[in-house]
Amino acid sequence: MAPKILPRGLPKLVPQPQMTPPSEYGIGSLGPDSWSIGSSMLCEKAGQSTAADALTTWEDINGTWCLRRRDPPLTPTTTPPGDSDVNRTYFCGNAAAMWLISPNVLCKVKGWIPGVTPEADTIKWVAKNCPNIPVPNVIYSWVDPAWQRSFCLMNVVPGVTLDDAWNELSQEERTAIADEVATYIVDAAQHISPKICTATGTGLTFHGWILGFPEREIEGKQDWQPDLHSIITPEELDRRILLIRGQKSPEEVDHFVFFHGDLTPTNIFLDKDKNDKWHVSSIIDWETAGFLPKWYIRTIAGVSPAYLLDLYRNEWKEALTWSIKLTSSLGKHGFPEYSQWLRDSVLNPPEPRVFFPRPSG
Repeated sequence: MAPKILPRGLPKLVPQPQMTPPSEYGIGSLGPDSWSIGSSMLCEKAGQSTAADALTTWEDINGTWCLRRRDPPLTPTTTPPGDSDVNRTYFCGNAAAMWLISPNVLCKVKGWIPGVTPEADTIKWVAKNCPNIPVPNVIYSWVDPAWQRSFCLMNVVPGVTLDDAWNELSQEERTAIADEVATYIVDAAQHISPKICTATGTGLTFHGWILGFPEREIEGKQDWQPDLHSIITPEELDRRILLIRGQKSPEEVDHFVFFHGDLTPTNIFLDKDKNDKWHVSSIIDWETAGFLPKWYIRTIAGVSPAYLLDLYRNEWKEALTWSIKLTSSLGKHGFPEYSQWLRDSVLNPPEPRVFFPRPSG
Protein backbone atom coordinates (compact mmCIF):
# COMPACT_ATOMS: atom_id res chain seq x y z
CA MET A 1 0.00 0.00 0.00
CA ALA A 2 1.34 3.41 -0.97
CA PRO A 3 2.04 6.10 1.64
CA LYS A 4 -0.45 8.94 2.03
CA ILE A 5 0.84 12.28 0.77
CA LEU A 6 -0.33 15.48 2.47
CA PRO A 7 0.68 19.14 2.16
CA ARG A 8 3.46 20.20 4.53
CA GLY A 9 2.16 21.17 7.96
CA LEU A 10 0.22 19.51 10.71
CA PRO A 11 -2.71 17.34 9.58
CA LYS A 12 -6.19 18.09 10.77
CA LEU A 13 -7.01 15.70 13.57
CA VAL A 14 -10.56 14.68 14.31
CA PRO A 15 -11.18 15.08 18.07
CA GLN A 16 -11.21 11.66 19.68
CA PRO A 17 -12.31 10.48 23.12
CA GLN A 18 -9.71 9.54 25.69
CA MET A 19 -9.22 6.06 27.05
CA THR A 20 -12.35 4.60 28.70
CA PRO A 21 -12.16 4.79 31.64
CA PRO A 22 -9.39 7.45 31.65
CA SER A 23 -5.88 6.16 32.37
CA GLU A 24 -5.65 7.94 35.72
CA TYR A 25 -8.53 5.76 36.96
CA GLY A 26 -6.99 2.42 35.98
CA ILE A 27 -6.28 1.50 39.61
CA GLY A 28 -8.16 2.44 42.77
CA SER A 29 -7.56 1.93 46.49
CA LEU A 30 -10.43 0.02 48.11
CA GLY A 31 -9.07 0.66 51.59
CA PRO A 32 -5.97 -0.22 53.57
CA ASP A 33 -3.97 -2.88 51.69
CA SER A 34 -6.60 -3.49 48.99
CA TRP A 35 -6.73 -2.43 45.32
CA SER A 36 -8.94 -2.70 42.26
CA ILE A 37 -6.73 -3.04 39.15
CA GLY A 38 -8.22 -2.62 35.70
CA SER A 39 -11.36 -4.48 34.76
CA SER A 40 -10.33 -7.91 35.94
CA MET A 41 -8.01 -7.89 38.95
CA LEU A 42 -7.98 -7.38 42.71
CA CYS A 43 -4.83 -7.01 44.80
CA GLU A 44 -4.57 -7.24 48.57
CA LYS A 45 -2.51 -8.45 51.49
CA ALA A 46 -2.95 -12.19 51.53
CA GLY A 47 -5.05 -14.01 54.05
CA GLN A 48 -5.68 -17.75 54.05
CA SER A 49 -8.68 -17.46 51.71
CA THR A 50 -7.27 -14.96 49.23
CA ALA A 51 -3.88 -16.64 48.79
CA ALA A 52 -5.49 -19.92 47.70
CA ASP A 53 -6.84 -18.51 44.42
CA ALA A 54 -3.98 -16.08 43.75
CA LEU A 55 -2.47 -15.68 40.28
CA THR A 56 0.75 -14.58 41.95
CA THR A 57 2.02 -13.64 45.41
CA TRP A 58 5.01 -11.66 46.65
CA GLU A 59 6.64 -10.85 49.94
CA ASP A 60 7.03 -7.23 51.00
CA ILE A 61 8.16 -5.58 54.24
CA ASN A 62 4.58 -5.55 55.56
CA GLY A 63 3.60 -9.11 54.68
CA THR A 64 2.49 -11.30 51.78
CA TRP A 65 0.51 -9.77 48.92
CA CYS A 66 -1.55 -11.51 46.25
CA LEU A 67 -3.19 -10.78 42.91
CA ARG A 68 -6.41 -12.54 41.96
CA ARG A 69 -9.12 -12.27 39.34
CA ARG A 70 -12.24 -10.18 39.82
CA ASP A 71 -15.44 -12.11 39.14
CA PRO A 72 -17.30 -10.79 37.30
CA PRO A 73 -14.99 -8.29 35.59
CA LEU A 74 -15.89 -4.63 35.25
CA THR A 75 -17.07 -3.17 31.95
CA PRO A 76 -15.48 -0.08 30.33
CA THR A 77 -18.59 1.92 31.20
CA THR A 78 -18.45 0.97 34.89
CA THR A 79 -17.31 3.75 37.19
CA PRO A 80 -13.94 2.49 38.46
CA PRO A 81 -14.16 1.65 42.16
CA GLY A 82 -11.83 3.00 44.81
CA ASP A 83 -9.72 6.12 45.19
CA SER A 84 -7.35 6.45 42.23
CA ASP A 85 -5.43 9.34 43.81
CA VAL A 86 -3.95 7.12 46.52
CA ASN A 87 -0.28 6.29 45.85
CA ARG A 88 -0.42 7.34 42.19
CA THR A 89 3.25 8.13 41.57
CA TYR A 90 3.12 9.00 37.88
CA PHE A 91 0.58 10.19 35.33
CA CYS A 92 1.30 11.16 31.73
CA GLY A 93 -1.53 12.51 29.62
CA ASN A 94 -4.08 9.95 28.45
CA ALA A 95 -1.75 7.01 27.97
CA ALA A 96 0.22 6.07 31.10
CA ALA A 97 0.11 6.03 34.89
CA MET A 98 1.75 4.22 37.80
CA TRP A 99 0.78 3.33 41.38
CA LEU A 100 2.70 2.08 44.41
CA ILE A 101 0.50 -0.80 45.53
CA SER A 102 2.74 -2.26 48.22
CA PRO A 103 5.84 -0.74 49.87
CA ASN A 104 8.24 -2.05 47.20
CA VAL A 105 6.00 -2.90 44.25
CA LEU A 106 4.71 -0.63 41.48
CA CYS A 107 1.96 -1.26 38.96
CA LYS A 108 2.64 0.42 35.61
CA VAL A 109 -0.33 1.00 33.30
CA LYS A 110 0.00 1.78 29.58
CA GLY A 111 -2.45 2.25 26.74
CA TRP A 112 -2.58 -0.85 24.52
CA ILE A 113 -3.95 -1.77 21.11
CA PRO A 114 -3.71 -5.12 19.27
CA GLY A 115 -0.26 -5.55 17.74
CA VAL A 116 1.63 -3.67 20.45
CA THR A 117 4.19 -5.66 22.43
CA PRO A 118 3.69 -4.91 26.15
CA GLU A 119 6.79 -3.49 27.82
CA ALA A 120 6.86 -6.36 30.32
CA ASP A 121 7.34 -8.88 27.49
CA THR A 122 10.37 -6.93 26.28
CA ILE A 123 11.84 -6.69 29.79
CA LYS A 124 11.48 -10.47 30.18
CA TRP A 125 13.19 -10.99 26.81
CA VAL A 126 16.11 -8.74 27.81
CA ALA A 127 16.46 -10.45 31.21
CA LYS A 128 16.71 -13.83 29.46
CA ASN A 129 18.85 -12.89 26.46
CA CYS A 130 20.99 -10.05 27.87
CA PRO A 131 21.42 -11.06 31.53
CA ASN A 132 24.18 -8.51 32.15
CA ILE A 133 21.80 -5.60 31.51
CA PRO A 134 20.08 -4.48 34.75
CA VAL A 135 16.32 -4.30 34.24
CA PRO A 136 13.32 -4.04 36.59
CA ASN A 137 12.09 -7.30 38.08
CA VAL A 138 8.67 -8.14 36.62
CA ILE A 139 6.44 -9.93 39.12
CA TYR A 140 3.38 -10.36 36.90
CA SER A 141 1.96 -8.73 33.78
CA TRP A 142 -1.15 -8.92 31.66
CA VAL A 143 -3.17 -7.16 28.95
CA ASP A 144 -6.68 -5.94 29.71
CA PRO A 145 -8.37 -5.82 26.26
CA ALA A 146 -11.67 -4.56 27.70
CA TRP A 147 -9.96 -1.44 29.07
CA GLN A 148 -7.37 -1.28 26.26
CA ARG A 149 -4.30 -1.14 28.46
CA SER A 150 -1.46 -3.29 29.75
CA PHE A 151 -0.52 -3.78 33.40
CA CYS A 152 2.85 -4.68 34.88
CA LEU A 153 3.66 -5.40 38.52
CA MET A 154 7.36 -4.78 39.16
CA ASN A 155 9.68 -4.17 42.06
CA VAL A 156 10.71 -0.61 42.84
CA VAL A 157 14.05 0.13 41.20
CA PRO A 158 16.88 0.94 43.65
CA GLY A 159 18.71 4.25 43.49
CA VAL A 160 17.99 7.55 41.75
CA THR A 161 17.78 8.61 38.12
CA LEU A 162 20.91 9.66 36.29
CA ASP A 163 19.31 13.08 35.92
CA ASP A 164 18.94 13.46 39.69
CA ALA A 165 22.44 12.15 40.41
CA TRP A 166 24.25 14.14 37.71
CA ASN A 167 25.34 17.04 39.92
CA GLU A 168 26.88 14.63 42.43
CA LEU A 169 29.04 12.92 39.81
CA SER A 170 32.59 13.95 39.02
CA GLN A 171 33.69 14.16 35.39
CA GLU A 172 35.39 10.79 35.78
CA GLU A 173 32.24 9.26 37.24
CA ARG A 174 30.11 10.68 34.42
CA THR A 175 32.44 9.14 31.87
CA ALA A 176 32.42 5.82 33.73
CA ILE A 177 28.61 5.72 33.74
CA ALA A 178 28.47 6.53 30.01
CA ASP A 179 31.00 3.77 29.36
CA GLU A 180 28.92 1.33 31.43
CA VAL A 181 25.73 2.19 29.53
CA ALA A 182 27.63 1.82 26.25
CA THR A 183 28.66 -1.72 27.21
CA TYR A 184 25.00 -2.59 27.75
CA ILE A 185 24.17 -1.15 24.33
CA VAL A 186 26.93 -3.32 22.84
CA ASP A 187 25.54 -6.40 24.65
CA ALA A 188 22.05 -5.79 23.29
CA ALA A 189 23.36 -5.12 19.78
CA GLN A 190 24.77 -8.67 19.59
CA HIS A 191 21.19 -9.74 18.87
CA ILE A 192 20.17 -9.11 15.27
CA SER A 193 17.07 -9.34 13.08
CA PRO A 194 16.48 -9.07 9.31
CA LYS A 195 13.60 -6.67 9.98
CA ILE A 196 12.73 -3.70 12.19
CA CYS A 197 10.46 -5.12 14.88
CA THR A 198 10.16 -5.68 18.63
CA ALA A 199 11.84 -8.45 20.60
CA THR A 200 8.70 -10.56 20.10
CA GLY A 201 8.42 -9.86 16.36
CA THR A 202 5.66 -7.24 16.23
CA GLY A 203 5.81 -3.71 14.83
CA LEU A 204 7.62 -1.00 16.79
CA THR A 205 6.04 2.07 18.32
CA PHE A 206 7.49 5.59 17.94
CA HIS A 207 10.91 6.22 16.26
CA GLY A 208 9.31 8.65 13.84
CA TRP A 209 12.74 10.22 13.22
CA ILE A 210 13.47 7.49 10.68
CA LEU A 211 10.27 5.41 10.43
CA GLY A 212 7.84 8.27 9.82
CA PHE A 213 4.32 8.30 11.22
CA PRO A 214 1.50 5.82 10.68
CA GLU A 215 -1.80 6.89 9.14
CA ARG A 216 -3.39 6.45 12.55
CA GLU A 217 -2.14 9.99 13.15
CA ILE A 218 -4.79 11.28 10.77
CA GLU A 219 -7.41 8.54 10.44
CA GLY A 220 -9.36 8.40 13.66
CA LYS A 221 -6.46 7.69 15.98
CA GLN A 222 -7.37 8.36 19.59
CA ASP A 223 -4.69 10.46 21.26
CA TRP A 224 -3.80 7.79 23.84
CA GLN A 225 -3.11 5.07 21.26
CA PRO A 226 0.53 4.17 20.51
CA ASP A 227 1.95 5.02 17.08
CA LEU A 228 2.25 1.46 15.79
CA HIS A 229 4.39 0.72 12.74
CA SER A 230 4.33 -2.29 10.46
CA ILE A 231 7.32 -4.64 10.40
CA ILE A 232 9.95 -2.99 8.18
CA THR A 233 12.55 -4.52 5.86
CA PRO A 234 15.87 -2.83 4.94
CA GLU A 235 14.42 -1.90 1.54
CA GLU A 236 11.31 -0.36 3.13
CA LEU A 237 13.46 1.60 5.58
CA ASP A 238 15.48 3.09 2.69
CA ARG A 239 12.24 4.02 0.93
CA ARG A 240 10.80 5.65 4.01
CA ILE A 241 13.92 7.64 4.80
CA LEU A 242 14.05 8.98 1.25
CA LEU A 243 10.40 10.04 1.48
CA ILE A 244 10.42 11.61 4.96
CA ARG A 245 13.98 13.00 5.00
CA GLY A 246 14.43 13.91 1.33
CA GLN A 247 17.77 12.11 1.11
CA LYS A 248 19.16 8.61 1.11
CA SER A 249 19.86 6.64 4.26
CA PRO A 250 23.40 7.34 5.54
CA GLU A 251 24.19 3.62 5.44
CA GLU A 252 22.73 0.63 3.66
CA VAL A 253 22.08 -2.26 6.04
CA ASP A 254 20.98 -5.86 5.65
CA HIS A 255 20.10 -6.45 9.30
CA PHE A 256 19.17 -4.58 12.48
CA VAL A 257 20.43 -4.70 16.07
CA PHE A 258 18.52 -4.68 19.33
CA PHE A 259 18.41 -1.30 21.09
CA HIS A 260 16.59 0.12 24.11
CA GLY A 261 15.51 3.09 22.01
CA ASP A 262 15.28 5.76 24.70
CA LEU A 263 18.34 5.89 26.97
CA THR A 264 17.52 9.28 28.41
CA PRO A 265 18.79 10.54 31.80
CA THR A 266 15.45 9.72 33.46
CA ASN A 267 15.41 6.11 32.20
CA ILE A 268 18.75 5.18 33.79
CA PHE A 269 18.95 4.56 37.54
CA LEU A 270 22.16 4.78 39.55
CA ASP A 271 23.07 3.48 42.97
CA LYS A 272 26.23 3.16 45.04
CA ASP A 273 27.90 -0.16 45.74
CA LYS A 274 29.48 -1.22 49.03
CA ASN A 275 32.62 0.73 48.07
CA ASP A 276 30.57 3.92 47.62
CA LYS A 277 31.06 3.77 43.84
CA TRP A 278 28.26 4.81 41.47
CA HIS A 279 26.96 2.18 39.05
CA VAL A 280 23.90 1.59 36.88
CA SER A 281 21.30 -0.18 39.02
CA SER A 282 18.55 -0.44 36.40
CA ILE A 283 17.45 0.69 32.96
CA ILE A 284 13.69 1.28 32.73
CA ASP A 285 11.06 2.12 30.07
CA TRP A 286 11.61 -0.54 27.40
CA GLU A 287 8.37 0.14 25.54
CA THR A 288 10.09 1.53 22.40
CA ALA A 289 12.88 -1.10 22.31
CA GLY A 290 13.44 -3.23 19.26
CA PHE A 291 15.66 -4.02 16.31
CA LEU A 292 16.88 -0.83 14.62
CA PRO A 293 19.79 0.27 12.38
CA LYS A 294 23.11 0.30 14.22
CA TRP A 295 23.87 3.77 12.81
CA TYR A 296 20.68 5.13 14.43
CA ILE A 297 21.82 4.40 18.01
CA ARG A 298 24.62 6.93 18.34
CA THR A 299 22.89 9.30 15.92
CA ILE A 300 19.67 9.62 17.92
CA ALA A 301 21.61 10.06 21.17
CA GLY A 302 23.27 13.08 19.61
CA VAL A 303 20.09 14.66 18.22
CA SER A 304 17.00 13.88 20.28
CA PRO A 305 15.96 16.49 22.88
CA ALA A 306 14.94 13.57 25.11
CA TYR A 307 18.64 13.01 25.87
CA LEU A 308 18.98 16.46 27.44
CA LEU A 309 19.39 16.64 31.20
CA ASP A 310 16.11 17.86 32.68
CA LEU A 311 17.75 19.81 35.47
CA TYR A 312 19.56 21.93 32.86
CA ARG A 313 16.76 22.37 30.32
CA ASN A 314 17.36 26.15 30.16
CA GLU A 315 21.15 25.88 30.02
CA TRP A 316 21.96 24.21 26.71
CA LYS A 317 25.68 23.67 27.26
CA GLU A 318 25.07 21.75 30.49
CA ALA A 319 21.92 20.06 29.21
CA LEU A 320 23.90 18.40 26.41
CA THR A 321 26.52 16.82 28.66
CA TRP A 322 24.86 13.38 28.92
CA SER A 323 24.34 13.24 25.17
CA ILE A 324 27.99 14.18 24.58
CA LYS A 325 29.29 11.64 27.10
CA LEU A 326 27.15 8.79 25.71
CA THR A 327 27.93 9.45 22.04
CA SER A 328 31.63 9.62 22.89
CA SER A 329 31.48 6.26 24.70
CA LEU A 330 29.60 4.69 21.78
CA GLY A 331 32.28 5.98 19.44
CA LYS A 332 34.85 3.94 21.36
CA HIS A 333 32.86 0.84 20.37
CA GLY A 334 32.69 1.72 16.69
CA PHE A 335 29.11 2.98 16.51
CA PRO A 336 28.81 5.43 13.59
CA GLU A 337 27.19 8.83 14.04
CA TYR A 338 25.16 10.82 11.49
CA SER A 339 23.76 13.49 13.78
CA GLN A 340 24.39 16.31 11.31
CA TRP A 341 22.68 14.36 8.55
CA LEU A 342 19.60 13.93 10.73
CA ARG A 343 19.62 17.55 11.94
CA ASP A 344 19.83 18.85 8.39
CA SER A 345 16.95 16.68 7.20
CA VAL A 346 14.78 17.70 10.18
CA LEU A 347 15.43 21.40 9.63
CA ASN A 348 14.88 21.13 5.86
CA PRO A 349 12.17 18.50 5.40
CA PRO A 350 10.97 17.62 1.91
CA GLU A 351 7.59 18.50 0.51
CA PRO A 352 4.99 17.10 0.92
CA ARG A 353 4.35 15.40 4.30
CA VAL A 354 4.09 11.59 4.22
CA PHE A 355 2.14 9.18 6.41
CA PHE A 356 2.53 5.42 6.06
CA PRO A 357 -0.12 2.69 6.10
CA ARG A 358 -0.87 1.36 9.55
CA PRO A 359 -0.53 -2.39 10.25
CA SER A 360 -3.53 -4.43 9.18
CA GLY A 361 -5.67 -6.14 11.76
